[in-house]
Formats: sequence, structure tokens, C-alpha cells
Amino acid sequence: MLVISNDEYNAVEEPAIWALAVVRKVPHRNHLAVRLGPGAPLSGAYVRLHNVVQILDRSALRDNHGYVSHATMNAAEDAVREFLDLP
Repeated sequence: MLVISNDEYNAVEEPAIWALAVVRKVPHRNHLAVRLGPGAPLSGAYVRLHNVVQILDRSALRDNHGYVSHATMNAAEDAVREFLDLP
């Protein structure tokens, strides 16, 4: 999972955390996905943009594998903006 809510939001215990699914295999060509860059902890994997999940139980998040690179985060943000037709 790639957590997409910001640190200030995550610091508050009550709200759920929003995340995108990260998959190792090449997604189907119809899937909206961004490949994780070489600076990311799971480089070569993909962030599936159409797999948004809400994590209600924060204790379910047990392992932190690190942070994605700025290039990967920017690519994911650009793809989400394009998908949602946002400026």
C-alpha cells in the first residue's frame, strides 16, 4: 500500500488512512498504473491508481518499507490528476 494522505492528516487518530495498492506484476494494459522508480523501496512494482482503499484499522499497518522517491510521487500525482481531469 502506498499511503496517500499527508502527515498532518495521519497524525490525527480518528480519520481513516487513504492508500493506493502497490502490485509487483505488470498490470493489465487497461489498468491505470505508475511504475515505482529506482529510488523507491519496491522499485519495479506498480502503483495501481484505480485501487484506492480506506484503512480503518491503523494497527493493520505493521511494516514501513520506506518512502517512494519524489519522481514516483510526482508521476502518481500527475496520473491521478489526469485521470480525474484536474488541473
